[in-house]
Amino acid sequence: MLVRVLSSTIAGIDALPVEVETDISKGLPSLTIVGLPGGAVRESADRVRAAIRNSGFPFPGRRITINLAPADRKKDGALLDLPIALSLLCAEGLVPANALGKTLVVGELSLDGSVRPVRGVLSQALLAREKGLSGIIVPSANCEEAMLVPGLAVIPAETLRDAVETLSGQAPPPPREGQRRLPPAPAEPQGPDLRDVVGQPVARRALEIAAAGRHALLLSGPPGCGKTMLAERMPGILPDFDGDEALETAKIYSAAGEPPWPRLITRRPFRTAHHSVSPAGLVGGGTPPRPGEIAFAHGGVLFLDEFSEFRRDSREALRQPLESGEIRIVRAGGVYRFPCRFLLLAATNLCPCGSAGHPKRICRCSPPVLFRFSQKFSGPLLDRFDLSVTVVPLSGDDWSESSGGEESRSVRRRVTAASRLQSRRYAGNPFRANGTAAVPYSGMTSSFSPEARTFLVRAADRMGLSGRGIGKAARVARTIADLAGEQKVSLPHVAEALQYRLPEVALPGNGGRRPGA
Repeated sequence: MLVRVLSSTIAGIDALPVEVETDISKGLPSLTIVGLPGGAVRESADRVRAAIRNSGFPFPGRRITINLAPADRKKDGALLDLPIALSLLCAEGLVPANALGKTLVVGELSLDGSVRPVRGVLSQALLAREKGLSGIIVPSANCEEAMLVPGLAVIPAETLRDAVETLSGQAPPPPREGQRRLPPAPAEPQGPDLRDVVGQPVARRALEIAAAGRHALLLSGPPGCGKTMLAERMPGILPDFDGDEALETAKIYSAAGEPPWPRLITRRPFRTAHHSVSPAGLVGGGTPPRPGEIAFAHGGVLFLDEFSEFRRDSREALRQPLESGEIRIVRAGGVYRFPCRFLLLAATNLCPCGSAGHPKRICRCSPPVLFRFSQKFSGPLLDRFDLSVTVVPLSGDDWSESSGGEESRSVRRRVTAASRLQSRRYAGNPFRANGTAAVPYSGMTSSFSPEARTFLVRAADRMGLSGRGIGKAARVARTIADLAGEQKVSLPHVAEALQYRLPEVALPGNGGRRPGA
């Protein structure tokens, strides 16, 4: 008897359809799996045999051939265990032949018949809806994830016997209907509070602008002046996820099996990477290709501390993703796409010894050492930072007179209001913020007053800004106006935006030029 069961496999973060065809015929007992099965799929024969017997069902003692179609695409992972087991039981008459016609099945089996959670259930639920299927059978631990897809009946399976009884109608639990509803985010802001930061009004303001418009921010200055402390407070001022953003980010974490999986991600991610990370670890790669840190930071923040110590090829690999918001990895087996619209936050010292820019310490670096240090940062990379701020160490009087600044909760309210303005402005587009908006210069400056537009053009000419630089200055000015709740971008907004293109202290060894100029 020939039985077909619909399932899928994961390629990158996307689910690809797989049809499990099972044929049981006369002959010596054997089980053969064809259709380019990977190592985990080839081993499923032993898992399925033990799971069926330990669940109290007879295992067919005849010749079994299982084909995974299409046969020219490699399938890997243990998520095909459950569809293979159900196809065998269907061929034996223990499951009605028509019960699996419009249902996608995924799940890994333990030897005792229990169903383990698998990666990529959200992608597979989206595939089931795209193919017009009515439901999906998933491990119970993945049920909440599959329910994010509306209009799809989600059938949880704790064990293989549960799945069989549900399909045969012996003990049908009510299928759960997907509602695309995320668990509520925690009410309190995430991470340390911004009020712990003493002084640094310019850096605090730049942090707020970066959070509101998703603008890349570079913090430079001597060690111990508060760069890392400021960056760690970014999660507390970020707005909550909206539905579409959360779904796309959850899809990445689900497909990669990255914590908090199998639980759902409810907060915008804040990712950090050690400076020894390889380009593949940062942007994605490997065999098979896996998302990198920039993909895991999608919808959130990627913080690169000690930016000057990262490998040059790792730093330069950020240039294209910062512009496109997507990584495409091409391999012989196919093309893998990873979304990566993230807020880049980087921190660096101004010289190898760390004393450059300090008001009371003397830099001990020689001119050749300073020159080599300045060459670590290419102009095209630094030009992609919307905001650049030099963090200056505080004096003793600053520590004694100040008791901290505004708390994260107040800043977060302004950031959230500005984010909602941008979401309405860019409704219907794949981007949702000024910093990632693929809008031409004329469109971005259409809301500028005549004085602001003239000032921006003249200042850009005097400063020698590139085309990208003037566009980023316009986007930052638009965000500053949004934070003020103003529809028109006026001259003060542009003036403030331009000051973040001119750090107070240039990198030593570059002839007094600003970084990237």
